[in-house]
Amino acid sequence: MRLWYNPRVRGLLIGYFFLITALAALPVLEASRLQARFRQPWLSTYTFYLAAWGAVVLLSVGQFMLLGRFLPQSAWGPASAAMRPLFFITFGVALYFLGSFVTQITGGRLSRAYIGWFVGTWGAAAVVISAAGAVYGDVASRVLALVATLVVFVLKTGFTYGWIVYALLATRRTDDVLERTGLRRFALLQGGGFLAFDLAVRDVTGLVGLPVSDVAISLVQVGANYPALLWMRSFLARRALARPADPLPAHLKADLVALGLSAREADVVELLLMGLSHKEIAERLFIAPETVKKHTYNAHRKLGVQNRVQLSFFVQNRLVHRS
Repeated sequence: MRLWYNPRVRGLLIGYFFLITALAALPVLEASRLQARFRQPWLSTYTFYLAAWGAVVLLSVGQFMLLGRFLPQSAWGPASAAMRPLFFITFGVALYFLGSFVTQITGGRLSRAYIGWFVGTWGAAAVVISAAGAVYGDVASRVLALVATLVVFVLKTGFTYGWIVYALLATRRTDDVLERTGLRRFALLQGGGFLAFDLAVRDVTGLVGLPVSDVAISLVQVGANYPALLWMRSFLARRALARPADPLPAHLKADLVALGLSAREADVVELLLMGLSHKEIAERLFIAPETVKKHTYNAHRKLGVQNRVQLSFFVQNRLVHRS
């Protein structure tokens, strides 16, 4: 009897599957908690992405670690072929939410043209993969399988790292240092998680005599989002200090003017405390971004603060609480 058919080993595999399930659920629960705490609309999209990625992880573990241990060898090929389109579609859902999330945190949204193109491309690729899994044996089926493998590689790699590159480029247009630094580090950590998973799948360490087991691959896959998620939690906490969620008092502008600020400088301070960037403030007040920066500098100097965090503390402690 093979080792994998030992009941004790099967029990360990089932226990491992539930462990992976718990590890895949933790990021979803944490993102939901962040959404309840910080109330950022793009956190909902991020939660959906994490849920879809967790589903991909469970499908991977089910296909590569459970089917081969519980099904007879004659059923491995058909079962794997049947799961491959489902795995691909689920991965596509994850990448859709990843793209939507990245565009939202960089101040945009997915266009209808992109959504239509994405759904059409991914659907066509799913048909090719299904067709490749439905035929066996002849040369045509092997060619179709090769084409399907190439399509999967190009789409998965292109969309995954394409959105990371887009996020890094888009953050360069953000004039707020806090936002730019936080989002850039998040994108780098997310891309690093994807890269670690890809290297594990391709058994890169096997080249130096350290092969990667299926257990290690699944752990790397389920943990690919953890570094970026932990950084997001830390970033949102620091961001909340600089951008308080409490409503600003109606008399704040009058109090700021009484402290020596001009009316326009008080307007800029109010919008800074609401969380708007210099560009957004310029659009709201119909002035140039350079003028916003000048008003910000003057307000900081008059109030004796140096950045948005100190400005937030000054307003909360000196004005709001006193009122």
